[in-house]
Amino acid sequence: MLTRIWLTYKQHRFETIAIAVVCLGVAVAAFIEAWRLNSLNVPWHCFQTWQGGGYNGGPIPDAAQLRCNELVQSYQNLQQSTDVSIVRMLLIFVPLIAGIILGAPLVAREIEQGTAPLSWSLSGSRRRWLLGKILAGLLLIVPLMLALGLASDVLQGAMSPHLHTHAAFENYAGRGVIVVFWALAAYAGTLALGTILGRTMPAVVLALVICFFVRTTWEPGMNHFVLTPLATKQADQVSMSNYYSGMVDMSLYQKVYLDGKEISNDEANAWYMQHQGPVVETTPDPAGSMPPAATASDGSGLIVAQPPAIPPSEFPQYVTFGIPGSMYWQVVGFESGVLLLGALLCSAIAFVWVDRRRPY
Repeated sequence: MLTRIWLTYKQHRFETIAIAVVCLGVAVAAFIEAWRLNSLNVPWHCFQTWQGGGYNGGPIPDAAQLRCNELVQSYQNLQQSTDVSIVRMLLIFVPLIAGIILGAPLVAREIEQGTAPLSWSLSGSRRRWLLGKILAGLLLIVPLMLALGLASDVLQGAMSPHLHTHAAFENYAGRGVIVVFWALAAYAGTLALGTILGRTMPAVVLALVICFFVRTTWEPGMNHFVLTPLATKQADQVSMSNYYSGMVDMSLYQKVYLDGKEISNDEANAWYMQHQGPVVETTPDPAGSMPPAATASDGSGLIVAQPPAIPPSEFPQYVTFGIPGSMYWQVVGFESGVLLLGALLCSAIAFVWVDRRRPY
């Protein structure tokens, strides 16, 4: 088996070297960007007092606050820079691309080159031959994806100060251990396509389309159809900072209540329309007088009748339901399991199909 694994690396040396170089390069780039952000040494209290680029007519800041503003502005400029954006984008797509590039030619190239019959006869079993190739890919992909997952976690921690990355859902589907399972799903899926189609390039193109669709619809689909039963009423979040607080909880949906009963958004809008008071177009009389409790003018020639004061508790109450950050590992474990199940299913399809595959 070891000989077969080593032979697989030699047959696909270009893909092996390219994937290793790209993955390690992106991981190193993520570590460097995280180091650049952390090296600014912005104190946490500076993030808490940061009010944006302007002072909005407020008091002139003292020297300490000016220094804080300067540090946070430098941090913000680096965080939003082009190189950080490119690295973050690569951290999302490189696992998928690595799985596609490695999985597509494993079976399809030997069929294209006409060497499949010889390889199958020398191995004694097509499935044993395919198992060696799959193991070779796993031994390459898993360590590289662990490095990428660690690098993405470190970068996220640097970009969201004071945020515990393993207890918050900020970019959770594109960092950490789930990165490994994204790559495995892309690898196994493309391997199955290559086995069925028997051609490398069609398998790559089709896999790119499928992976792009799955990746872009994954989080909305999970949030809307799968994770909804786990949602609980979210407590009011106390913002750690005016900026850079990060997404701790995952908000899924919102319900509206009135007098303790759930109502629809249309019913809530109807309630507001009923209680906002009529608007009468008229010309205000400078010599006249208006009962201040009943009407008021906004200076535009409109007299707006003011409704009686309503206690806040009697307004429609909007309640957000979601998943707390403390359930990070449960959600990540579940979604990783779904991806692993998909990878196993695709691998099973490849094992079944390779025995029926014609060698051309």
